[in-house]
Amino acid sequence: IYLRYFGLGMSSRPLSSAVDPTIRWCTTSAQETKKCEDLKKSMATQHFSFSCVERQSVSMCLTDIATGVADAITVDGGDIYKAGLSPTNLKPIIAENITGESCYYAVAVVKKGSGFMFHELARKKSCHTGLGKSAGWNIPVGTILEHNLTQWEADQPIERVMQDFFSASCVPGADKKAFPKLCQLCIGLQENHCKRSHVEPYYDYSGAFRCLKEDAGQVAFVKHTTVPQSVKQSYELLCLDKTRRSVDDYKLCHLARVPAHAVVARSKTAADAQLIEDIWRFLSIAQKSFQLFESSKYKKKDLLFKDSVQSLIHLPKGIDYRMYLGSEYVKAIAALRRDEIKTTAKSKIRWCTIGQLDQRKCDRWVGVDCIAGVSADDCIKKITLREADAVSLDGGLVYVAGKCGLVPVMGEYYGKNATMCNPEIGATLTPSYYSVAVVKDRSLRLDLLKGKKSCHTGIGRSAGWNVPMGYLVQKKAIKPCEIFNSTYFSESCAPGADVTSKLCSLCVGRRVGLQHTDKCAGSSNEEYSGYSGAFRCLVEAGDVAFVKHTTVTENTDGNGKADWNRQLKSKDYALLCSDGSVKSIADYKTCYLAKVPAHAVISRPESRKAVLRMLKAQQMKHGRGGTEEKTFSMFKSSQFSGKDLLFKDSTQCLVEVFAKDYKSFLGPQYVKAMEGLNSCQPSELLEACSFNSC
Repeated sequence: IYLRYFGLGMSSRPLSSAVDPTIRWCTTSAQETKKCEDLKKSMATQHFSFSCVERQSVSMCLTDIATGVADAITVDGGDIYKAGLSPTNLKPIIAENITGESCYYAVAVVKKGSGFMFHELARKKSCHTGLGKSAGWNIPVGTILEHNLTQWEADQPIERVMQDFFSASCVPGADKKAFPKLCQLCIGLQENHCKRSHVEPYYDYSGAFRCLKEDAGQVAFVKHTTVPQSVKQSYELLCLDKTRRSVDDYKLCHLARVPAHAVVARSKTAADAQLIEDIWRFLSIAQKSFQLFESSKYKKKDLLFKDSVQSLIHLPKGIDYRMYLGSEYVKAIAALRRDEIKTTAKSKIRWCTIGQLDQRKCDRWVGVDCIAGVSADDCIKKITLREADAVSLDGGLVYVAGKCGLVPVMGEYYGKNATMCNPEIGATLTPSYYSVAVVKDRSLRLDLLKGKKSCHTGIGRSAGWNVPMGYLVQKKAIKPCEIFNSTYFSESCAPGADVTSKLCSLCVGRRVGLQHTDKCAGSSNEEYSGYSGAFRCLVEAGDVAFVKHTTVTENTDGNGKADWNRQLKSKDYALLCSDGSVKSIADYKTCYLAKVPAHAVISRPESRKAVLRMLKAQQMKHGRGGTEEKTFSMFKSSQFSGKDLLFKDSTQCLVEVFAKDYKSFLGPQYVKAMEGLNSCQPSELLEACSFNSC
């Protein structure tokens, strides 16, 4: 897990920087401003221009940070969500770490044997921690709306909707005159009845649980640690999959994961990125010289930061508000705020496309809805955040997707064994292919490529990047921390790399007339991306191409349909073997760098069955020999002016993956290679997904 705690991984500004960095902290009360001013005094000698900006509300602070009047504030999950939306577009940069409670799970607790499920909550009696609280109100109400258990008419207050949904409730803080049923179960006396404080005995986590325990209510919306150990066996949790589980199974049975408070800031420009590092550096020093997590002397709790914070965590660069909050929390809050139009349960699977040619082919596939992604990483992110459902990815990207919590559903099969594609047999073989090094010049050798020009399918992809770079690292030709700035190759095209680096020097982008756009893009917009693209790079500019064993055959001897590959002959190309020899293209089984996992369709665990069902039905129609293959073919791309669009063109069929997770699918050796390759410079997405706030 790539976390940077205090004292670790601190960036430092160059000593030549004469101007002290400016940091303006936004506060929302006189007491908080006093603590902020004391912090400023204690840091007076530390070469920061630190100041405090007081505003009347968190909302005003968020606006001021977005417009550059202030720079940072610590906020809770609901405000992290609000800050991330347009027009403020702020992101969490530093998280509070409260030992043992850096986040919690919002759960629905019921008595064992009470016999109803989450989707049957209508007309039940409910116990809540308080109006507007995350676990007790925002999450359950948002989840009820998101799952269409009730309808919310445009002009109704949400309290009225919930009053009509439950038969009776205790929601401390509700207006008991306007919504009497929301206070009906509360037991506070006289003016304390239904108050949003401990004068109402059914307030907060312990109070909501007491409401359930005393049979006032039938369900309590609390957090995963609320039920006392001594009585756990008498209670259960309601799960969203229409089941119940034991109280200890909260990680598999919860309404949402609620993350810790975090500092939010701007993140659009290079100056913003530097400011984020300055804020981290400032707080790293402040924590040692000032009581940052102590507010008692100011006669108020949780000023600037929560008093229970143990340390702060520098969040990975790739994390945005949705990834930090998690898809469950985002969905619930979006429903509660009406930020999202619901799709019906019967809507199509949403396929993520990578580049314009992918999108063009997908638009012809009537069996799915198409969601445009700008890169494979973007598609992984979209699927994780439930903005898309599926995409077919190379093994190296299956590794990243797995780290982001996604699972392989079906693998592409490229062999000639017809029984593998027979749905009746239910083949279980994990499909795989060979990673090879192709050259034009037969005098080259695998260990003598220093100074040559290399062509790669894309950063993070198996045959084109992970295998060859892993091989060079293993042979000590390249150091693990230098794979992105090594001088081993003189020039390269590795789509998805930093466009200003040598890794992009051979790339051409999309050539339209004299115009070149999308140079080094990690999508089909770069003409040298993917297997055929890397081979084209070899044909036109490079010395070696790292591709798969079928790439040369697919583009030569009459198989090439484009201007660049129509006349090519396979005999003009050779394979470099790891034993130092050179062999013909046909000898790939004895001359390869590694046998690697096939591409696989990935999805979220809860969507796996739906995606599997859809793909099995679609390949009966649009797969090889399918009943409607003439109208649309899943495994052909030539009519869309591309190669390997959506799926590899050499795919014979998709085979169900029975491996439970990405590690079982990829195999221990490949996973180990990936861990080694990413040990030094993980991609922003991999770092973000490896971060776990729970």
